[in-house]
Amino acid sequence: MRKIVDRFNATVGADQKIWVEYCSVSNVDHRTLIATAGGDPPDVAGLYDHIVAQFADQGALMDLGELAPEYGIDLDSFGSIWLEICRYQGRLYALPAPPYAIALYYNKRLFREAGLDAEKPPETIEEFGEAVRRLTRRDASGKIVQLGWTPSPAMLGWWHWVWPCFFDARLWDGKNFTLDTAQTRGCYEWMAKVRGDLGLADVLAFEGTQVEIEGAMNPFLNGRLAMVFQGPWMSNWARKYAPELEYGVAPFPSVHRDRSNAFVSCDVFTIPRGSKHVKEAMVFLSYVMRREAMEELCRAHNKLSPFARPSEEFFAGHPNPYIRVFDAIARSPYAFGHPPMPTFGQASREMRLMLESVLRGVETPDAAVQKAQENVERFVRDYQEMQVKRGVNSR
Repeated sequence: MRKIVDRFNATVGADQKIWVEYCSVSNVDHRTLIATAGGDPPDVAGLYDHIVAQFADQGALMDLGELAPEYGIDLDSFGSIWLEICRYQGRLYALPAPPYAIALYYNKRLFREAGLDAEKPPETIEEFGEAVRRLTRRDASGKIVQLGWTPSPAMLGWWHWVWPCFFDARLWDGKNFTLDTAQTRGCYEWMAKVRGDLGLADVLAFEGTQVEIEGAMNPFLNGRLAMVFQGPWMSNWARKYAPELEYGVAPFPSVHRDRSNAFVSCDVFTIPRGSKHVKEAMVFLSYVMRREAMEELCRAHNKLSPFARPSEEFFAGHPNPYIRVFDAIARSPYAFGHPPMPTFGQASREMRLMLESVLRGVETPDAAVQKAQENVERFVRDYQEMQVKRGVNSR
């Protein structure tokens, strides 16, 4: 990103007397919200897509729907899923940064050793469960030394809220966030059964081992985890830390063979409300949204192109050997992003607690799902009441 900024400053910025200072900070969401509330926001903020709804609902972002075309940004050139992620209640509050899809990575060598077809990864949940069992290995003492797969947040299970979606659960219908459904219960019952069949205590002991995220001891890269649900950056790590690793990438299995549910996400560019240089910010964003700049940034991130028709040069020069697989996943008609709800952060935390409770056998799936639904309804209701008091019409 700094290279893009420097090039802008040396070209378009120099011509129009605009200078962009690039600041990379931690906790960018909290800092941006605090700065905006204090009346001194950055002119452009790079944020996470899952907080667009919250920031927009709280009046912290500018509507870019009219500004974007005014400054020459062709919104029709972007894939519809990425623009959908950038909208809230029909309004465009963000522009896409390098997007990605999440897929199933699987170790081909371990597949062959387990008697599975290394060129035909599981397509359904039923096939996936069988593969998890066959890919789990133990030492002479019975201790698990290789696990087929785990959704545990303690071991690369970063998207803890998505699992019911692969069982056809529709968590968000545009108005309500609903957990307590037959599909969601079926998801966690399936998880509990798979873990129970493997021996819950044994699985927990394996998941309790120290996990290195980016390095040679990453459990997928060193062969201790046969399958993992991860993004395109995993191939960056494989190339650097495990160049001999033979792996494949495929859509994550769903309950239906012919339906490839797919989770997609992206970071976003926004203009916080109260920006003192809106015109200059839009000139800069129009530069970043140019195909050559954006696709260069996406390649550097090892991610997808947000354009509806990526250039052939983008694919030809891409460092990710499976970039076309990720691109196809993102184009699935069943692709979904984070639920665009202002309280998603709280719902996500509640779903993590629910998942952990089931994974550890603390609660039955039925009890965990019911409890989570009640908690979500309570804090959504509290948020809506607060917005009414503030005079804001919020969902």
